[in-house]
Amino acid sequence: MAKPIREISRKSKKRTTYPVVIIVCEGKKTEPIYFQHFKKRNKPIRIEIAVNAAGKDYHALINEAVRVRNKYIAGTESTYTVWCVSDVDVDYKTSDNQFERNAQLKRYYKEASEHGFRIALSNPCFEIWFLLHFTYTTVQIPNYDALKKILSKYLINYEKNSDAYDLLEGKLEDAMSNAKRLKEYHERQGKVDLVDGTVNPYTNVWELVDSIYD
Repeated sequence: MAKPIREISRKSKKRTTYPVVIIVCEGKKTEPIYFQHFKKRNKPIRIEIAVNAAGKDYHALINEAVRVRNKYIAGTESTYTVWCVSDVDVDYKTSDNQFERNAQLKRYYKEASEHGFRIALSNPCFEIWFLLHFTYTTVQIPNYDALKKILSKYLINYEKNSDAYDLLEGKLEDAMSNAKRLKEYHERQGKVDLVDGTVNPYTNVWELVDSIYD
């Protein structure tokens, strides 16, 4: 739920009526490059994008989200939503790694909820969202390298940090439909809690995109 902002800046109160969507990314380039394009949408919404310099550390990502929220909402009377965009990226060959990553995910989700933040989680990584623009799959994808191999069938010579937006934009409706379908698939498999390393492949980036378009 978007939260109201009522804070007075040092100089003067800005009466901003546009809702603010703050997107804090774990990835330093791929995700920010993608979401920058949404700023160009002709819609009364303000989008602010930031990167977590600490890398793949969920707690640090939350801390960065708090800092960025406080920076961007100062002096407005608008409503805001904060999204933390992150990956699961777990070694499925090692059960201990899976267990520890799941524990981290649970703490991450709890901390985000305490701040009223939302999480856009992808398993194994953000590129699963790109793949769903072209095809639907429920086959487990263990890591980025495996996903890249599949994605390269559709995005030739794809490399991380590429700007693929122009090739994806026309297929957004397909991606939304496939992502929702994937969520329903996991729920039918009895996965009540989707913030879990065993829920693979998975992404709810569609919820973030939908909140921008809604």
